[in-house]
Amino acid sequence: MQVRPFLFSAADYQTYAAVRQAAHPESPPDLAGLQHLDRTRTQGDVLARFVVEVAGEAVGVLEYATPYYDPRPGVLEVQYYLHPHHQALEGPLWQFLQGRIAPHQPHALQTTVREDWPQYRFLTAQGFVEVERRWDSVLDLAHFDPSPLARPLPPGLTIQPLSALPWQEEAFQRDLYALEIELLGDVPTAEPITPWPFEVWQERSLKGPNLLPEGFFVALEGTHLVGLTMLFKSHRPQTLQTGLTGVRRSHRRRGLALALKLRAAEFARVYGARYIRTSNHQINRPMLAINEALGFVKEPARVLLRLSPVPLKPGQPAFGGSSDPQP
Repeated sequence: MQVRPFLFSAADYQTYAAVRQAAHPESPPDLAGLQHLDRTRTQGDVLARFVVEVAGEAVGVLEYATPYYDPRPGVLEVQYYLHPHHQALEGPLWQFLQGRIAPHQPHALQTTVREDWPQYRFLTAQGFVEVERRWDSVLDLAHFDPSPLARPLPPGLTIQPLSALPWQEEAFQRDLYALEIELLGDVPTAEPITPWPFEVWQERSLKGPNLLPEGFFVALEGTHLVGLTMLFKSHRPQTLQTGLTGVRRSHRRRGLALALKLRAAEFARVYGARYIRTSNHQINRPMLAINEALGFVKEPARVLLRLSPVPLKPGQPAFGGSSDPQP
C-alpha cells in the first residue's frame, strides 16, 4: 500500500470519482460541486486529501479538513472512501490520519456517513458517537399528484423565481442573505448552525455550478422577502436537489411552505426532471411532515458522528506522502 497526496488535478478528481463510485454506487460523487468547494475554501481553512494505492491502482481516498458547511473552532472533518475489496485497510489508514492530524491539535473530529456504510461501523468502534441524523428523501414526479394539496396563496403574497428578481444586485442579495440566516437559525438541529459570512455566502451560493435561478423560489409580501425554497441542478440523472426551505415566523401556519414546495415540484416537472431529492434533520418534524404529505420516500439516514476528545498519535507510517498540495 502507498498513500500519496491528492494533486487537485483533473486526473486526480477523476480518480476520486472512480473510487467513490466503486465504494458507494448508490451515492455518486458530484465532481463539479467538489471542485467548487475546494476553490472556495477560505483563508486559514485546513485541507489535506490523499489517494490510497495498492500495486499502483487507486483503491481509496481520504481527507481531513475544516468543516465546509458548519465550521467550528478546533473541529476537523475526516472522510474516507475505500473500494469494497480493500476494507481491511481501514485500520492502517486511521493510524495514518491520526498522525497527520496530530499537529493541528483539534479538540474534536467529525464525519458524516450513511448508517448502512462500513465507515459507520468502523468509526463508532474507534469511539465516534452519533450527534444527529438527516433523512435523504426522494420524490418520484411520475407518481406525484399535487391536486389534493393545492390551496390558494394567502392574500397579498406572491411566489417568484430568483431569475425574475434582481438577484445579481447587492442590495437584494443582502436581503436574501438576511432571510436565509433567519431561517437557518430556526432549523431544528442538534446544534445551532454557524452561518457563512456574507462574502463567503455570495461566492459559494450565488456562483456555485449547480445554481438554478429559475428553480429557486422566493415568497414575497410586496417587496418583503418572507420565505423560500431552492432547487439546484444535480449530478444525478433526471434529478433536482432541494436546498433550504423555510418561512419567516411572522408568516407561518398559512400554508406558505407547502405552496413553495408545490411550486418547486411543478417547475421540476416542466424542467424535465423525474426526481426531487431533499434532506432534513431527524428532529425537523414540520418539514418532514410536509415532505411525507408530498410523497417523499426516505433513504437510509446520514449520521453526523463526532469524536471528542481526540486520541492523537503523533508521527505517521512510512507509506505517507511528504507534502500536502492545496487546491
